[in-house]
Amino acid sequence: MSSYTPTVDPLLVDDPMESTDPFSMLAAIQSGAQQMDHASLTPLPSTETELRNIRKHVPPDYLVALGVSGAAASVEIIESHMPKSSIVHFACHGTQSQTNPLESGLLIDDGVLTIARIIKQPLPNGSLAFLSACETAMGVKKLPDEAMSIGACLLYSGF
Repeated sequence: MSSYTPTVDPLLVDDPMESTDPFSMLAAIQSGAQQMDHASLTPLPSTETELRNIRKHVPPDYLVALGVSGAAASVEIIESHMPKSSIVHFACHGTQSQTNPLESGLLIDDGVLTIARIIKQPLPNGSLAFLSACETAMGVKKLPDEAMSIGACLLYSGF
């Protein structure tokens, strides 16, 4: 099992934020079965297995599953659920932009959920972000002293 933190600061929280919202988990998958704007990407059929395994452990009342039949994983819908989510699980393609790190993100059905979009909203209920996507901790070569990655962005935003 691997984990990621760019610095020890996220682990040294004296007084964690108390959430008044009930527990909620957001699982967004990109299986390839849906119509993607990213035609050059390979399908990810194993993400459907990931979601089935999540459903074995998380009751339906607490789980928002996107990227499945009848529940598209659009950037707007994901953004609307993230502030309410205690746990987010992304099983999709990811990309790290070396020229514009804020445009790095997770490739969703209708576009890219970018770092720039994620950091614009507070995520007060976040406790765990699970990223089953490539390039989520890659960083930027021209900024070696800065932790500019999707993983770091979610830590910065509250997870």
